[in-house]
Formats: sequence, structure tokens, C-alpha cells
Amino acid sequence: MDDQTNTIGLHRIFIGQWQGTYRLVLSWLPEPNFISVSNMTVSSVANGKFLSLSYDWEHEGIAQDGLLLVGNIHNQTGVTASWVDSWGMSGAIMQCQGTAGPEGNIVLRGSYQVKDSPDWGWRIELSRPGENSLQILMYNISPEMEEFLAGDANYTRT
Repeated sequence: MDDQTNTIGLHRIFIGQWQGTYRLVLSWLPEPNFISVSNMTVSSVANGKFLSLSYDWEHEGIAQDGLLLVGNIHNQTGVTASWVDSWGMSGAIMQCQGTAGPEGNIVLRGSYQVKDSPDWGWRIELSRPGENSLQILMYNISPEMEEFLAGDANYTRT
């Protein structure tokens, strides 16, 4: 496949409009789940070398949004990504590394700073549970390597 048609290899299957629910999980609260409607647009950018995933959601009546930009080099399984989100990020861009599988699964890992603590890890998993469905799971990873579900977004192609 040449560089003009790569769009993250076979991951062009993500391109389109998606609608679903976003569940923010604040595990330290007695009622940890905050569920809202979410819309996402996935597009190919930079001559098909990157996927742009732009989404919105809501927390306690306040509109939120985010952007995930994913790319790979010459259709290899290794991917890089940049992620921003209006709710949990203080203006910093999270840089991620990961892998892309031929079935449409992408796993990304990054980290972020926490005041008076070692950095915390972050994992984003994109998967296709069905032909017209897309799931994005996000996990917080403590410095002790404990994992906590932080977000669960489930979309259907519109």
C-alpha cells in the first residue's frame, strides 16, 4: 500500500460519523459513573497518514470535547498519537505510543504529571465490537501500576 492510501492501514474503517454514550468513571466517588450523549467524527488527514477522532460529551451539564490524532509510519503496527480533552487536561498535550492491529484495534499508552506524585500512566483502547460499532476505553494507571477505568465510550455509525 503506498503512502497516499495508508490511512492507518486497514483502520480507514473508523472514518465517518458516530453517535453514542460516554461514561466518565470517577472511581474515588461513591457514585462514580457520569453518562452523557457523545458524538464523534473520524476523518483522514494529511493525505491519509493520520486519523483524527474529534468527539464531544458532557459532565454535570457542561459541554466537553476532545481530539485524538493517530498516525503510523509506512503501515507498520506501531502508532503514535496526540490526545487532548477539555475535562481532564490542563492545556498539555498527551503524547502516546502504541500498536494497531489488523482487526481495527488500537492500543495507546501515555502519561501525565500529578503534583507531588510520580507521573501516572494512561491507556486508550479503540476496538470494533461489531461492524458498525466502536468502543473507546480509557484507563488511569497509578505509579504502582494499578489500573482504574476512567472512560467508556460506545458508538454506533450514523
